[in-house]
Amino acid sequence: MIRRALILGAILLAAPWVAVPVSASDVNLVVIAFGVNWHIASTSTPPKPTIIISPGDALRLQVHNHDAMNHTFTFPHFGVDLQLAPGSDAVPTIAYVNITTSTADNGKWQFYCSVPGHTTGTDPNRDGMVGWVQVGSTPPTPGLEVPLIIAVLGIAAVAARGFAWRKR
Repeated sequence: MIRRALILGAILLAAPWVAVPVSASDVNLVVIAFGVNWHIASTSTPPKPTIIISPGDALRLQVHNHDAMNHTFTFPHFGVDLQLAPGSDAVPTIAYVNITTSTADNGKWQFYCSVPGHTTGTDPNRDGMVGWVQVGSTPPTPGLEVPLIIAVLGIAAVAARGFAWRKR
């Protein structure tokens, strides 16, 4: 009986980490350098974007420079460091970045412009012309489920032991 309770407890504890595979998808986005900030899709969207994707997704970026100054699209985690010549709203400079992610890329990764004065600080805590790619979801903070499972396992173990003593 104790063995069954322990096996059931192990299954309950492992259940949240058993995931059904999800098919990968292409994530197509336009990232725009404008006003010493990064924007997604339009120069009027909020700066410092966070792009959220799943492991296995292919991130396909068009990187535009709408400013009349040089920029870079620097993304150390994925080995990307592109120079972007000056452009404009009417005729932006465009570069293409294709990244295929895996479970090894889980986490939040910062991209930035490495032109002096466009960012401050050091990786991964830069500020200024920065953005992030979040691969996978952030791990949930443990709530009541872990203590509840431990309590249930304890009660099951005590109950199983009580039944064993009664049979003697």
